[in-house]
Amino acid sequence: MILKKLHIENFGKLSNLDIDFDSSLNQLLKDNGWGKSTLTVFIKAMFYGMSAKTRGEDYKSERSRFMPWQGGVYGGYIDFQTKEGSFRVTRTFGKTPEGDSYELFDYKNNKVTKEEREPLGNTLFGISEDSFKMTAFFPQLNFRSSANSELTASLTGVNKYEDDLKNIDSAIKKLNEKRLDIKRQIPKKTEIEEKHLQISHTQALRRDIQDQIQSQETVISDLENNRSLLQEKVELEKQKLSIQEEKYKNKTLIEGQVQNFTSSLASLYAKQNQFQSKALENIKSQRSNLPKKMIFISLLLLVAVIIAMAVLYIVNIVNLPFFLAVAIVSVVLIAVLTIIYFKKYKDTKTPQVQQNLVHQFNDELGQLEAKLAELKSVLAEKYSSVEMPNREKLDSLQNQLNNLNIEYITQNNKLNSLKNQLEASLNQEDYLISQYEALKDNLATSEEKYTIVEKTIDYLLQARDNVATRYVSSINSEFSEILQEFSIDPNRFVIDNQWKVKEQTTIGTKDFEYSSQGYQDIISFCQRVSLINKIYKKERPFIILDDTFVNLDDNMMKCAKEITKELSKNYQIIYVCCHSRCSMLD
Repeated sequence: MILKKLHIENFGKLSNLDIDFDSSLNQLLKDNGWGKSTLTVFIKAMFYGMSAKTRGEDYKSERSRFMPWQGGVYGGYIDFQTKEGSFRVTRTFGKTPEGDSYELFDYKNNKVTKEEREPLGNTLFGISEDSFKMTAFFPQLNFRSSANSELTASLTGVNKYEDDLKNIDSAIKKLNEKRLDIKRQIPKKTEIEEKHLQISHTQALRRDIQDQIQSQETVISDLENNRSLLQEKVELEKQKLSIQEEKYKNKTLIEGQVQNFTSSLASLYAKQNQFQSKALENIKSQRSNLPKKMIFISLLLLVAVIIAMAVLYIVNIVNLPFFLAVAIVSVVLIAVLTIIYFKKYKDTKTPQVQQNLVHQFNDELGQLEAKLAELKSVLAEKYSSVEMPNREKLDSLQNQLNNLNIEYITQNNKLNSLKNQLEASLNQEDYLISQYEALKDNLATSEEKYTIVEKTIDYLLQARDNVATRYVSSINSEFSEILQEFSIDPNRFVIDNQWKVKEQTTIGTKDFEYSSQGYQDIISFCQRVSLINKIYKKERPFIILDDTFVNLDDNMMKCAKEITKELSKNYQIIYVCCHSRCSMLD
């Protein structure tokens, strides 16, 4: 395939650019910053399009990096010629693939195709963008190649097994991910040892708690015994005190009765004395007032008789002599009666009622004195030694018992706390043991899985290597021929079945990355050229070289120019550089 010309409307810093191409070697010698790498990416994008942003990292996304600086239509076109005829591919790009447009114009048939079922490069070259970038597209300072299933299938001529090889690569990738995942999940031995130490620590703690519980139960048992003994003492002291209180209560009751009887007796004596005094006063009063009364009564009787006789005399019922006789007789009679009454009551004694009361007082006094004597006798005989009960000993014992109960509750709470700790420790121990067993089981299972995955990967790699071995010798043969063009010992570097270039030394092989940068660039270039000659079956590709030889010394630069010019006889080469030393046209 040959590129004829291109037009860039806007792409990165490039705008309204037209370039015509020759069928062999095309060189663009431009200063740094002109946009040479931008041009090479544009050519690739015209055939393979551009992917979306890479995980949100704008600087890794070509679509974002080459958005037009000056704005405008993002894209352009390329005219090219194949075995089938001449075509123009036109593309414009949006911020996302959904905003892209595509058009392929067939000059021979004047046919326009606007739908792209697969990237145009895949259709033309029969390889994907990744394989194209590993072979014919030499980006600046980074053009080392590596194998993939597509290249392997193409090189070995077993394209019909290409899907199988891709599946092997996919399987190996997934198995590697699975292996890493299993490796992350494999318990570390230190973790298992740590868990075992935790179990030992928990078991030691549990045994210590059990010892404390046993010791605490002994303490509580001693407390219970002491409490029982003290309780018996308290009960015995209560009984003694109850008897003493009962006796003292009876003594107090009798003493109260004695006091009451004594008070009653004293009161009765006082009443007796008061009664006798009052009786004597009444008798004396009667005796002192009797003459006056008798004289008053006699005079009243005498006056009454005289008045009566006077009234009778006045009314002429009686005469004077009779009147006088009656008056004299009345006077004498009243005088005689007064004398007789006075004489009769002069020797009057205490009335009978008063005498009866005196006898009653005497009887009561006798009864009270007898009862009082009896009570005093009881006090003397039964309660002389009875004193007020003393509660000090009982209170002391009760306080000791209360303190012992508090201590018992405290120690029992401590025992319950230890039992709770023991239960928690047992649960923790069971949990740690289950974790420990699970870790050991997980370790065994994970190691078994890891071994199986590793062996599976090894088998798949071996299967892939068996396929790769078919083409290693042919690739190395062509690779050696190209190395000889640069005067490099063809036996010094070889390509292994993993597509890695190895350097042969007297002590074995080593990665060629340890060689100088110039050697690395030349070896990578030779490796890619050997691939290009083998890979492309449909159309010969154009080869893009972006300052590929900037690190070469003068001798190797001379060889590179010769090989490039020789290569341009079979392939169209787009070569961009920024230094005249690297020019291919001198």
